Amino acid sequence: MLFVGFIIRSSAQSDVPVFSSPEAPVYFKIQFKTGGCFLQENGENALLTTNIAAQKDGQLFAFIGTQNSFVLLSSSGRFVGMKHATATNGQSADLFCAVAEQSKATTLSLVNSNAGSGYFEITKSPDKSKAMNQWGGATHGVNLGLWTVGDVNNPLFFVNPDEVTEYEVVGASTFMPERKHTLWYNRPATLTNAANVWMEYSLPIGNGQLGASLLGGVKKDEIQFNEKTLWTGGPNDMGTYGKYLNFGNLSVTNLSDHLFDAAAGKKVLGYVRFLDIEQGVGGVNFTDADGTAYTRRYIASEPDGVVAVQYKTVGNHRLSLLFSVKPGEETNSSTVAYTSNGEGHFSGKLTTVYHHFRFKVVPVDGSIARTDKGIEVKDASEVLLVFSGATTFDSSEASRTKGDAATVAEKVKNTVNAAAAKGWKALYDAHVQNFTSYTDRVHLNIKNSVSRRDTESLVNYYNAADANKSTAEGLFLEQLYFHFGRYLGISSSRGVNVPSNLQGIWNDRPDAPWNSDIHTNINVQMNYWPAEPTHLGDCHLPFLNFIIDNAQSANWQRAARRGGQDKGWTVFTESNIFGGMSTWGDNYFVANAWYVSHLWQHYRYTLDKEFLKRAFPAMWSSAEFWMGRMVKDRIAKDGTWVCPDEYSPEQNDHPKEDATAHAQQLVTANLQSCMEAINVLGMADAGLTPNDLSRLQDYIKNTDTGLHLEDYKGDWGSWATHNGIKKGDKLLKEWKYTPYSISSDKGHRHMSHLMCLYPLNQVRQGDGYYEAAVNALKLRGDAATGWSMGWKVNLWARAKDGNHARTIIKNALKHSTSYGVDQYAGGIYYNLYDSHAPFQIDGNFGVCAGIAELLLQSQNDVIELLPALPEAWTLGSITGLKAVGNFTVDIHWNNGKPSKVEITSNKGMPLRVSGGMLDAVEVLIDGRGAEVVAEERTEGRAAVYQIRNVKAGQKVSIDFNRPAVPASIPTVSIPAGASANYDICGRRISPDAGGLVISKGKKVFRPSVSSF
Repeated sequence: MLFVGFIIRSSAQSDVPVFSSPEAPVYFKIQFKTGGCFLQENGENALLTTNIAAQKDGQLFAFIGTQNSFVLLSSSGRFVGMKHATATNGQSADLFCAVAEQSKATTLSLVNSNAGSGYFEITKSPDKSKAMNQWGGATHGVNLGLWTVGDVNNPLFFVNPDEVTEYEVVGASTFMPERKHTLWYNRPATLTNAANVWMEYSLPIGNGQLGASLLGGVKKDEIQFNEKTLWTGGPNDMGTYGKYLNFGNLSVTNLSDHLFDAAAGKKVLGYVRFLDIEQGVGGVNFTDADGTAYTRRYIASEPDGVVAVQYKTVGNHRLSLLFSVKPGEETNSSTVAYTSNGEGHFSGKLTTVYHHFRFKVVPVDGSIARTDKGIEVKDASEVLLVFSGATTFDSSEASRTKGDAATVAEKVKNTVNAAAAKGWKALYDAHVQNFTSYTDRVHLNIKNSVSRRDTESLVNYYNAADANKSTAEGLFLEQLYFHFGRYLGISSSRGVNVPSNLQGIWNDRPDAPWNSDIHTNINVQMNYWPAEPTHLGDCHLPFLNFIIDNAQSANWQRAARRGGQDKGWTVFTESNIFGGMSTWGDNYFVANAWYVSHLWQHYRYTLDKEFLKRAFPAMWSSAEFWMGRMVKDRIAKDGTWVCPDEYSPEQNDHPKEDATAHAQQLVTANLQSCMEAINVLGMADAGLTPNDLSRLQDYIKNTDTGLHLEDYKGDWGSWATHNGIKKGDKLLKEWKYTPYSISSDKGHRHMSHLMCLYPLNQVRQGDGYYEAAVNALKLRGDAATGWSMGWKVNLWARAKDGNHARTIIKNALKHSTSYGVDQYAGGIYYNLYDSHAPFQIDGNFGVCAGIAELLLQSQNDVIELLPALPEAWTLGSITGLKAVGNFTVDIHWNNGKPSKVEITSNKGMPLRVSGGMLDAVEVLIDGRGAEVVAEERTEGRAAVYQIRNVKAGQKVSIDFNRPAVPASIPTVSIPAGASANYDICGRRISPDAGGLVISKGKKVFRPSVSSF
């Protein structure tokens, strides 16, 4: 499999091109910064377009004239003019086209772009107010017109077509990863011709705070890197609030072009790049034509605080590499300094924080030298690259910063030097031990599924036919996607008290979608939905501690004052890591109640009383805000407390109403969790008075719960019937006073009124609201943007409909075809990143949580086994999931039903289980018969059983293939050839007989041979 092409990267920059004459033209490729596409000439009179193909025909242009007055001449002999035409987006405009004569060409000027050094805009001369623009979006196949100078789709740069930017690559024909859950590809990301290589193909590694994206080029190994706290903005922002930045790009350029000279028949052979998500290790393997093997391994180490890379050869040829780094745009960075001891570094200052980045190169042998271009290594058999970056961010300071340029530089230098001194093996071993301590906690196996396809081929196979989705390879993609969600959580949320953002910690742009911010009306919360159930409660802490820190901040309290309250705190939808925020949608005050539900959830899963004591002030302060803000119902006048003028995100057809279901459900949960926390902590540790408690109880009693019903009127016709809703069906209302039909968006992506179903637990089967909530879910339909599909998987799991949930999973695994903002292009990219579109990481986490929810639920203090198992997942196991009450649960199933289950009680809480006839099967506590008591059954719900007297540290084993065991009697293995046996009536029985028997004068319970 041969791949040929040029690197397409928006991080590249260039000098002013050579201006030449028609008689001696000097050609360049013109590449747009945003989207990475090239300018393409398509024939006489045809409109110019952008193109992802790295071809020469139609993509070479000479600049004829001077910088202030020139025309473009293509290598096909045609000039660039303009004509009025209809663009690909359907709009009519003056667009660039190809013309035969220079007299018809458009005179142009080249001006510097505000996008940064090395970027330009091509304007029409002499008017320089408008520039050549990717008309209709930065992607391949769009036309070029004129738009205002400074637009994000204008900046471009120039590529010398004679420069070797990548070698010819022959992909590996066979590859089997060492570990099952590995993403792998048989070509570099840079040879994929995607319009957005980073979004589609980059592979992420991270230690929770420091992240890197791997592209795997052979000529140039580009490692784009991030640090979680590299933000503009500050703690007092109320309006503009800054943004998350790309830290920079580190390039490792291969200087041995002669070894990969395609003209001499020397190509890159057997290429593969991979990401082992079980150990958190990236890799690239290939050989040269002479048989020398080249390997690269990449890790983001939490123990050592660095990203480390090993470059290695085995064979006759050695490594000659150039290491260089380019700071990210808008980071206000210094010029990069390279030193003779193999280091490169830069520093800068943003609104609030100072930052510093440093790398160090350590060759095992060969030579090392500093050059103006970077650090050059020659003739080495192995090279270690170590790098790290940091800012002065400090969540414990009101200013959110501590130290200066010197202190952060010293910190990073010490980190890098200490890691480099350890060497690759020590760094690698410590990283793997640390990373697997998280990944090994949970293992999902669906029908022993497996795939030998590379990941891109696997995604294409999965989507080629519906039947493929239930094959072993199709099911493997679903299993892999679950593990990838956990991988992203481990990699993006450890260490500093800052939550993962809209893109986790990975971002290659200075203008990330929605600033890659902390989005509070679903997105940051969804990032943490898998944390507790998939045994990553410690990865939840950066978000939880962020809430606790900022609940005390002046700015979150100032946001509360904007609502007219003198107590409490809140934060609006768009926010930064410092406590700043925009004021977009500033009647959405209820994010505080949603935030504190995470504090309470962490306690429910861990029973960590010390954590609860630390978290309670934030919970109580949020409740105080709402007890002060709510008003008595002004419309129905039913005497209930309601949240005034709230917003049901993001229903802009009806942006304001008292008592939205969303707000009422969240505030109800806030008040009730405070009451439960007080019961745990006691009044003294909670720091409350009897009057506080009395007031809280009164509000709990009289607050509107957000649970109201309406009848479907039949006014949405085929939309509703297609989704299973008929006239007269009960629907859970989104607004207390206004019907659902106020929204013109029938399939609106936000499921805000269904908080009660998930992630909260305010409705249950048989309570009068549950079916109405499920009907409201049906009415929204299945089509959705990426993260909304993540929410719907969880909602259908709570609706106990595993097949419908899997329908959404299948939709979520469609290959997305858009890199721009398009909520109807949801799915995944080939690197398994979730697509909103564009990339938004919350969908990865949402589906991961939803898969766990299909297999285990515990929101109602009952461990529900396989509550919504899809029919296609007939056989499998999930081990290590956590349940409310701090239980660890392993489930094995066969024929769609549980076969063996183990539940470890970590705190000795009452154990209640549903999912089968537990009083008729073997239930053991540490090998002894357990007392199993059936509870009185509620109509419409599964039977629930209490397993009595389970103490902290004990393990409950449930075997659905064996009969019940009397309480307190251990199972005993009777050796072959034992003396005569008797039943409890004294009758002699067969040596093979099972059940309660008398052997050697003692009563024992012996499993029946036939039960095995």
